[in-house]
Amino acid sequence: MLETSKYLINLANKLSIDKSEKDKIDNSIEYLKGKIWEKFQDRLNKVEVFGSYNRDTALPQMIDKNADVDILVIFKTNEYQPDTFLKHLRDFADKLYPRSDISPDYPAIIVELNHVRFELVPAYWHENFFSNDILQIPAPRNKDVKWIDTDPIELKEELNKKNEKENKLIIPLIKIIKYFNVLKGKPYDSFIIEKFAINRYYPKKEMKDYFFEFIKDLDTNKQTENQVKFILELKKRRENLIILEERSLCDYLNLELDKFIPFPK
Repeated sequence: MLETSKYLINLANKLSIDKSEKDKIDNSIEYLKGKIWEKFQDRLNKVEVFGSYNRDTALPQMIDKNADVDILVIFKTNEYQPDTFLKHLRDFADKLYPRSDISPDYPAIIVELNHVRFELVPAYWHENFFSNDILQIPAPRNKDVKWIDTDPIELKEELNKKNEKENKLIIPLIKIIKYFNVLKGKPYDSFIIEKFAINRYYPKKEMKDYFFEFIKDLDTNKQTENQVKFILELKKRRENLIILEERSLCDYLNLELDKFIPFPK
């Protein structure tokens, strides 16, 4: 019998990017970063990978077809408006990858390769005379301002700290919830799932306890219709699993787990 915690741990391992895929992605990242530096040269401050790939919470592309690698292209100054920076990145990508699909997805330029999807995001360091400089990226279209603050390093540090504190089970937990999110058509942004997992208190220390605690704390208040459906199904499945465990109905427990979050094929 596969006990719930063991099932979840085995599932999380299946949701990790394997070495072969990671090596291909990393080689493509280094090539792209080199070409960005070659193109923009002394206008650049830095080129960094950020987002879920950098935090080790990304799912393999075979599971999440829209999984991407976020590339922060940090310029020295905001000499142009966001749209102009994005046009420069679009022109650069069109020339570098003439046979690939290149498209805007504000505030990024999407580069679709066979084995990886890149999102190129322009940024710059805003000088702050009263504290540390602030990294800024293009603001959403519905904002009155052109640029907004971001701190990708902070989230990674929070996640790593929480993961270490919680028996290294937070990153596996996030991958499992993100997988269920993919199965249900992605009603939630991945960033929201990660922040929610980091901010929870977990009183017990088994994988199933983290999983059940995450679900228990979900609230349907102020959620979209699809998000409410997502939450209610998670809560119902959690209830079923707890009952089956309490009654030691091992075969039914395994069937329920396989229906709920089946291993990817």
